[in-house]
Amino acid sequence: MVKIGVSNLKARPGSELDFCLKENWSYLKTSEAKLPIIAPVVVQGRVTNNKGIFTVTAKVATTLELICDRCLSKYNLKVSVPLEELYAEGSVIKSLPEENEKEDQEIRLLEKYQIDLGPAVNQALIMALPMKFLCKEDCLGLCSQCGQNLNKGQCQCESDSIDLRFEVLKQWLNNKEGEK
Repeated sequence: MVKIGVSNLKARPGSELDFCLKENWSYLKTSEAKLPIIAPVVVQGRVTNNKGIFTVTAKVATTLELICDRCLSKYNLKVSVPLEELYAEGSVIKSLPEENEKEDQEIRLLEKYQIDLGPAVNQALIMALPMKFLCKEDCLGLCSQCGQNLNKGQCQCESDSIDLRFEVLKQWLNNKEGEK
């Protein structure tokens, strides 16, 4: 996983450490799927010792291979997302006053003066995912009758087709017009 050793920063409050980590991940695991990652995950930033609380400010970048929700084509999505996390030893977290302990950001546990950025990076990448995976904003999707990818060309299906759920309504309207 993506780990940073911070034992040198422990005794020096206010000190900083710049870092650039590059790691190959095969996929990004979400609650619904494993999304392939096709470029190294790069995490570049700085760790600052703020009186025993280590602040990580970084940028995470990679490229994911996704499947478009409309046309089912594979496409690549470049992701670049900011990351800001707090880390501290358990004793430091316990010594914080309760009202300051979780102001607006969770403090993650620091173990053996190693910051494990893996879970935070994973979470940041998941949060950066779009609600709908679209190969392009104006993706036309698939023909509902023949399955043709409409981004690659028009199909030969009738465009005047009606949704089968409304067929009964169409017949009813035709009957009403015939009664007049």
